[in-house]
Amino acid sequence: MSDVNFLLEGFRQDLKISLEKVRQFYEEYQQLNRIIGASQEKYENILLNYTTEELKFTLGFLTNIYKNIEKKKYVVIDSIFDTVEHSGELSLSVFYGNRILEKFSSPEIEDSLVRIYTLKRVLNALILLDDKVEYIKYLLLFMEEALNFYQKYPSYVKENLKNGTDFYQFMYIYSLKITGDEEEALGFLIKGYDIKRFMIQEDIINYPEENNLFQIINIVGSYLQIKDSFIALIIDVDQYIKEFVRQIKDLKDSSLKKPSILQPYVQNPFKRYINQFLTNMYVLGFEEEYYEIAKTVPEIITKDHQIIIRINEILLKENFKDKKIKQIKEEINVAFNNMSIQKKESILYVYYNAYISIFKENIKEIKDIIKEIKESIKKLNNPLSLNVPLFRALNILGEKEEALKLAKKTEEEAKISGKKFLAEAIKDYIQTEF
Repeated sequence: MSDVNFLLEGFRQDLKISLEKVRQFYEEYQQLNRIIGASQEKYENILLNYTTEELKFTLGFLTNIYKNIEKKKYVVIDSIFDTVEHSGELSLSVFYGNRILEKFSSPEIEDSLVRIYTLKRVLNALILLDDKVEYIKYLLLFMEEALNFYQKYPSYVKENLKNGTDFYQFMYIYSLKITGDEEEALGFLIKGYDIKRFMIQEDIINYPEENNLFQIINIVGSYLQIKDSFIALIIDVDQYIKEFVRQIKDLKDSSLKKPSILQPYVQNPFKRYINQFLTNMYVLGFEEEYYEIAKTVPEIITKDHQIIIRINEILLKENFKDKKIKQIKEEINVAFNNMSIQKKESILYVYYNAYISIFKENIKEIKDIIKEIKESIKKLNNPLSLNVPLFRALNILGEKEEALKLAKKTEEEAKISGKKFLAEAIKDYIQTEF
């Protein structure tokens, strides 16, 4: 069996199995939502509150949508939804999606592709709207359309492979956000990555505009979440990191001729995702690859990320740590003028923990830093993570009972708020230090 047939057959089998599992889950989920009175028609009723002018514009745009699709078929779907979502009206994306699905409902291949491309965009909108019930509903519709298309048109290799990558991405979201099965989510991610990698290797898609960067980000992030599980043991993280570096370099090279190709990656939200990934890279020990990316595309690296990496370098590598950790506080204070509370919390968490590790033998410094941590906690409206350096410092001073009480309380609050890494770190600290 050729590579493409192997990938497509795997996609078909997974599609059939997942379709039955999701359908059963949706029926149970629907019953629960009927009990609590969740609306089933909210996207159909969004026009009720529109003014006359808004209604005219919306219906006029719908007429143009129909004309464009009739003329150019499925290739205009993405540009239509890009226009709608540019205005921030994600609910309108679902409304228009329903109208398109109704209008182009024939079994002909062109209408099938219109429906598949439309369902992909509706699902993307529902992810951003965090609407789990509707997401499952449209996921089922997408899977039914994708399976039907594959069975009727197996020779359309490119479209079936693209449906495969999207299917695995949507199932990753489903497993992660709805059923909470992190291992299954990672498995779907890897399968989608493998299909996309094959499409890149065979020049089936327009690389590097279409790439694997965000699949890699999600794979490494998922790996860190379940690094002690069986599936994580068989993952070669090194492979994904090196592929990420290669693709970033290819993007940079292409941007020399076409600057716009790099723009989405140096702007939020993509820039934020990439910086989180770079943090994960650094934590996993891929410092050389981190600096390679920073050198290739320095505009990707945010100021808060630069400071965090600099603090870690002082703590782990450099001489005169005590002087350097104090000097960097001035840089932090200047940078804070243009930073969100979340970024400030992240920097102070790293800074205070490094400070305590450096000055743990100096009682006066520990007492002074406790005062500063408490002041920061007040200013930032009680950020949970800053309790960690606080109970560490209290423990060093010998105030073990107060420190343990705060540690246990913080661990519990971290669990409740879904901060898994923080809860695990506190648990490990309690087991080793008390």
